[in-house]
Amino acid sequence: MLKRTRTATTAAALVGGALLLAGCGGPAASNAAVGQEGMGSDLAPSAGQEGMGSDLAPTDDHASGTHDDISASNCSAEDFAFTMQAQPSDAGSTKMFLLQMENTSDKSCELGGWADVTPTNMAGEKIDAPSENVNEPGPDQNLTLEPGKSAFSGVKIVSAEKSDPDAPVASGFTAEPTDMQGEANVDVKDLNGESGTLELAVKSMQIGTLQSSPQGVVAF
Repeated sequence: MLKRTRTATTAAALVGGALLLAGCGGPAASNAAVGQEGMGSDLAPSAGQEGMGSDLAPTDDHASGTHDDISASNCSAEDFAFTMQAQPSDAGSTKMFLLQMENTSDKSCELGGWADVTPTNMAGEKIDAPSENVNEPGPDQNLTLEPGKSAFSGVKIVSAEKSDPDAPVASGFTAEPTDMQGEANVDVKDLNGESGTLELAVKSMQIGTLQSSPQGVVAF
């Protein structure tokens, strides 16, 4: 599978709204920040966070960061449930999320190095924002994800100033596993593990490599 790195592009779409999401980046020692307080009015509660288990086995660790082509895999993005859990932080404009990718199918799925995350506007349309896949917390590797189990990665978002008229405002996100067909919507949750309405002015994004455990994936 070909390692893919997305390069910065100019923000091309505008949606009215201000940054309502509170600062939430920073290291997490284990399964995200479920049960922690913060974010109050940033996301309107509507659902609770489920537990985060994992059971992945490395299948082919490529030191070069490249993979065999698995684009013909019988798994697609629709075989997974994606969650972005906000993480606590005092980092101001930097927002950190733990991305959980759960295999909801009845088959084992080979994973590539990343799940590409793309912001969307209020109409559900993709918006352009500078974004790249990074080797954090380590190089990418091929993993096999069993049914009902999860993989994890960090998503770092640098938010734009509220006064920036050129910054795209994200009302949601989609995820697409690298070199796999399809994409799926991401359920964004606050520090209490609750879903809600999001308005986040995005300046830039970084997405870390998929790992078998949430330990250390948001520490970048």
